[in-house]
Amino acid sequence: MKIKLTSIYVDDQEKALAFYTGVLGLTKKADFSNGPFRWLTVASPDEPEGTELQLALND
Repeated sequence: MKIKLTSIYVDDQEKALAFYTGVLGLTKKADFSNGPFRWLTVASPDEPEGTELQLALND
């Protein structure tokens, strides 16, 4: 079994994106909006097709 996606619930997606990319060194993989909803994922730059972390808004 291989996990390809997991969700992390965050209060602020922009702050979370800055932390996961700027501090932890991950790269933004997907960023799509549909009305008030935003699908935002990050992944390792070493394995861009590996596991993605979805930064889901905790509202």
